[in-house]
Amino acid sequence: ARNLKTLLIRCSRSGKCIWQLYLKDRLENIITAEEAANLSAQGGEIIYSNPKSPASVITERLAAFGDTILTDEMLGVPFRYVAEGFFQVNLPVYEQALTDMAAWIRTASVESNNALSTVDMYSGVGTIGLTIGGEHVTLVEINEHAVQEMQRNIHALGREHNAKAILAASEQALDYIHPDNLIIVDPPRAGLHADVIDRLLEQLPPRIVYLSCNPVTQARDVALLSENYHIVHHQGYNFFPRTPHIENLVVLDKMSH
Repeated sequence: ARNLKTLLIRCSRSGKCIWQLYLKDRLENIITAEEAANLSAQGGEIIYSNPKSPASVITERLAAFGDTILTDEMLGVPFRYVAEGFFQVNLPVYEQALTDMAAWIRTASVESNNALSTVDMYSGVGTIGLTIGGEHVTLVEINEHAVQEMQRNIHALGREHNAKAILAASEQALDYIHPDNLIIVDPPRAGLHADVIDRLLEQLPPRIVYLSCNPVTQARDVALLSENYHIVHHQGYNFFPRTPHIENLVVLDKMSH
């Protein structure tokens, strides 16, 4: 048991499941192929994870069994993702948030009298940008495994001509933020990087659609952006019932001074 770190199990909306067993030692034979085949999951992996880190990070993939890719649909758009990739778990509520966000994205070009392209920062496998991001979208994501799946999703959707996946941290992709962009941000709990906020205040895109898993850091970021932006819409979502956690959507428009 001292060799075990984490057992991660993820299931799609259809009930198909995959697993990852994270170990502190390289014990690739801890589960045999026959034993793995008898599990009620479509596939799984044995992962060696650096024992010096408390986090379940992938240091080395030791063994794989069956199919380790899950698929789900967001508003009718199919997506592939892997166990360690970021993918929302409460899909019906997430789809409601996407529907609400889509309304503000659709009207942005009309209200600005300009054809806006979309930049989706912190994009994961592309569930926001590829679903509601409009005709031309650039998707920025730091996790290389998520970007690999995002590129496969772009190819499966036949969108190589108008959707581009960028492997980078948001603060290293500032050149993609321009005045003629609509910006979507869905950052981790730490919120927006200070350099991203500075770039937004410098370039002043007409609308920022900000979905957050931490309203505290979102409020901090909105206060910083209030120098040139005002709130036109906000809405909370109960992604995780019976917990204190909520997701919060804020739509910010550039102020006309």
